[in-house]
Amino acid sequence: MGVVKQDETNGLVIQRNSVADQVYFDLRAKLLSGQIAQGERIVEATIAKSLGISRAPIREAVNRLTEAGLLESRTHYGTSVIQMSAEKIRELYVVRNAIEALAIRAVAERHTAEDVKKLRKLIKTMSNFAKNGDLPGLVDAELEFHEALWRMAKNPYIEKVAGLLFDHLRLALTIDNAGYKSLMDVAQEHEPLVQAIESGDPDKAAAALAEHIMTSLDAFASTK
Repeated sequence: MGVVKQDETNGLVIQRNSVADQVYFDLRAKLLSGQIAQGERIVEATIAKSLGISRAPIREAVNRLTEAGLLESRTHYGTSVIQMSAEKIRELYVVRNAIEALAIRAVAERHTAEDVKKLRKLIKTMSNFAKNGDLPGLVDAELEFHEALWRMAKNPYIEKVAGLLFDHLRLALTIDNAGYKSLMDVAQEHEPLVQAIESGDPDKAAAALAEHIMTSLDAFASTK
């Protein structure tokens, strides 16, 4: 799968374990797409055998995913994919609202016409997926909309925290399909966010976001 590479910068040798990185991104993609199910055990020896590599890079990748909260280790059971319970989803949405509120306030204050154009283009993409009944496509487009939103805030701390939260959100949405009873409604619910941003009023934008997130959380609750 790869080799350990060495880069030299100002006399400092930096090692980059490309094998562990590849395993990490491969496992992460399978977790977030649902190829590895919630609650499913992660057996390092089995993965190592299937890939034809040692267990060391597998262990490193598993540790990274555990630190990110996507995997959990339990005594006498081992490591498995976390299960997104109703309580975990509620807690996730509470923090999500707090972080995204910071982002949308910033965007409302200093957005550009190009920002608004990009967000509306993503809503159109969501609508197209909804018309075709393409749930995976809609999930990707919706998360891309929200990712674009918090990147527009241009705050590296928001980006870092939101990135972690959205891995958990993707896990919940992709695997559970919760909150997607009406695909077209999901797409159309994002237009008020853009309108609030256009108003230039941070309070209005944060209120629109809170309503949007509460609607999503209610949809989750109705499927549990």
